[in-house]
Amino acid sequence: MKTLSLLSLVLAAATSFSTMANISDDKHRVGAQLSGGSASYKSSSQDGDGVGQLYVYYNYQFDPTWALEVGLNGGGDSDEWECTDTKNRKFTCTQLNKTLFEIGANDLDYGNLIVAAKGQYKLTERNSLYGKLGANFYDYELNRGSKTLEEDDGVGFVAELGWQFDWQNGMAMNVSYQYLDMGDLDVSALGVGVSYRF
Repeated sequence: MKTLSLLSLVLAAATSFSTMANISDDKHRVGAQLSGGSASYKSSSQDGDGVGQLYVYYNYQFDPTWALEVGLNGGGDSDEWECTDTKNRKFTCTQLNKTLFEIGANDLDYGNLIVAAKGQYKLTERNSLYGKLGANFYDYELNRGSKTLEEDDGVGFVAELGWQFDWQNGMAMNVSYQYLDMGDLDVSALGVGVSYRF
């Protein structure tokens, strides 16, 4: 009886260690993150300078703490709408086309190629805090209708702080704060994302 109990205990321990080894052996992660926040151009911002962005990325995990991340980010201004209730439950919506950054622009589009180092600190087996620091290769345009008012491209930096929860099946979710420096244009955004490790 003791031998059977001991054998069961050894088998259970070996299974759990192999499961933990499989989780820690996962070197790759792909993910996507949706963010919303605000932008400033030449330190000028005003009400209505909101942005939305989508970030897709790939991580290579060197060890339990450090990873290299490469990703593509695309964003633009978020338009505000006002909807009014008309007769017979019909709604009429109009776009509140506010100008951006006190320069008369009404459209902002930007894209980034991001390369960053990611470090993480485990709080528990599944919860961790993380930080990213790296470079972003940016390209943006500020337009008024079809007229381009400002455009620029170059290299800036990116920083991100967040919390991540990993499930055993490889899926994870995260919540983060991201800052993008694009020369005269700065973007700060809060994001929610999902990822898969393999």
